[in-house]
Amino acid sequence: MKSVSSKKMENSQRPMLLFLGICIFSLQWMLTHQEVNVALGGVATQSSVLDNYYPAYFAIDGNRASDVNSYSCSHTNFENNPWWRVDLLAVYDISSVIVTNRGDCCSERINGAEIHIGNSLVNNGNNNPRCVLISSIPAGASTNYTCNMRGRRVNIIIPNVIQALTLCEVEVYGVPVPVTKREFLRLKFNSSEDLMNPTVRDKILQKMISANVQPSVRQIRWTKEPEVENET
Repeated sequence: MKSVSSKKMENSQRPMLLFLGICIFSLQWMLTHQEVNVALGGVATQSSVLDNYYPAYFAIDGNRASDVNSYSCSHTNFENNPWWRVDLLAVYDISSVIVTNRGDCCSERINGAEIHIGNSLVNNGNNNPRCVLISSIPAGASTNYTCNMRGRRVNIIIPNVIQALTLCEVEVYGVPVPVTKREFLRLKFNSSEDLMNPTVRDKILQKMISANVQPSVRQIRWTKEPEVENET
């Protein structure tokens, strides 16, 4: 039988098999830094649809045609508090909203409409913070409203009146809110060097950084694989 001291000497000369567990925090990236019309990728809905001919998504089809007969404008029934909403499917920092009004007639119907931005669906999203009150938009014109607000949903509502809401295009410009992710990287080393030596570990980390591993490493854990005792 081998003595305890001889086993220790043998183990000290054996290549060390260690696992490096790296926890990478706060990896932040943005799909784009350039503001684009994010409404184009959203899902639109509204309080009602006039004669089933003018659904909400007509207002985010990328077409500013302002004649309702072009079938590019949304249109609700005449009702109390008519509203329209686009769900952007993610939270955005929204700089501005551009609204194109109907041009073939009835341009005054947009007067008194409000733009609301936020994440809540309370009252169909109409309780979210207000960006602006639309006093009027000339027939067929597109007006840009500066908001600088954060949210996933953009609502347009004409409150406290029986009216029809017609929108020939709604454009929402902004950038995605940075997403914080947590990722784990597990590397396996089979080395004759003592990887428990801080100097050796620092050399390995420098090689990883030079290989474009993100420098946002916040926590590093080294663990040694359990050794299997051979029966004697």
